[in-house]
Amino acid sequence: AALVRLWRRMLRRRSQRTRVTAARMRPYVTRWLPVPHICHPYPLVRFGVIALVPVGVLGIVLARALNSDVQQRYLDSSRSSAATLTEVAIQPLFTAGEMTTGLAPGDILTIDAKLQGSAVNTEIRRLKVWNRDGEVIYSDNHSLIGKKFPIDDDLGNALNGHSSASITTGQGNENEGDTLVGPLIQVYVPLIFKTNAAASGAFELYLPYAPVQAAIDNESRQLYLLLAAGLTLFYLSMFPVVFIAIRWQQRAEAAAMANLASLERLNKLRTQFLVQLRHQFRTAMVGIEGFSELIRDSDQLDLDEVKAFATDIHEDAERLDRSFEKMIQIDEADAHPATADLSSLTSAQPSLKNTKGVA
Repeated sequence: AALVRLWRRMLRRRSQRTRVTAARMRPYVTRWLPVPHICHPYPLVRFGVIALVPVGVLGIVLARALNSDVQQRYLDSSRSSAATLTEVAIQPLFTAGEMTTGLAPGDILTIDAKLQGSAVNTEIRRLKVWNRDGEVIYSDNHSLIGKKFPIDDDLGNALNGHSSASITTGQGNENEGDTLVGPLIQVYVPLIFKTNAAASGAFELYLPYAPVQAAIDNESRQLYLLLAAGLTLFYLSMFPVVFIAIRWQQRAEAAAMANLASLERLNKLRTQFLVQLRHQFRTAMVGIEGFSELIRDSDQLDLDEVKAFATDIHEDAERLDRSFEKMIQIDEADAHPATADLSSLTSAQPSLKNTKGVA
């Protein structure tokens, strides 16, 4: 709008005062002036859009880390529970010798009777007892007893005395011919008897994963809500800081522009002053030289005329002194443009005075 008004004002100055109307200007404005649009939005808006990306990525990374941590915590809890269950309920049913020679059919039925109807049987989907040769010496699925399977990493770690817990689908090689439906929590616990320092075998059990997954999902939702609230507060708390930084930047830019404008005005004043000073200096010197020569060479001057000439010489000298004083002020303002008072320099330009004619 300001550009259109300026354009119309310039046209109206060129002998078209009555012909250039707003209605006639509109087609030319539409044709020749592009429609303005914002190329760079307000810095705070740009920061909000740009900062949203890393905050979102941070939220995703933290959410995955929290979910993994919660899942691992539940697996560790399952491993601890299985170790306690093995020590209290499973290991007393076996001896170190049976881990090598195997169980008689009567011993298998005795163990089944002890485990039947107990809390252990309701919590466990499948249990197995392995010896060090990779043979199943007992399982609640009797079809697996006596079979040998390759020793995988988890079973190998258990035979080396380290318990482990992981999530499985129940379709591994050691479950061939079984009817397990995953996902399940697979736990291995070493069986160490007092007579042997090393593990004589390993106890494997499968726990249902669905209750654990429900607990993980419930806790994860709570953590996600807390994480979202924390990230939102963090995201919003950055805006006041950025706003203050933008204000500081704008003030610094305004101060820089003011200093630049002051320097430009000083350069302009210096140029004008030097031009006027040269004329002022020459005018004053001509007056001083002319009146002093007249006083020196004339023999017919009375006292009043001499005083008049002396007054003119004195005024020219004062004018030179003021000019030199203004030049010093401009030099000082050039050295400190931020604190310079240009109003006194602008209003106190050296004035030209007509020198009286020398008779």
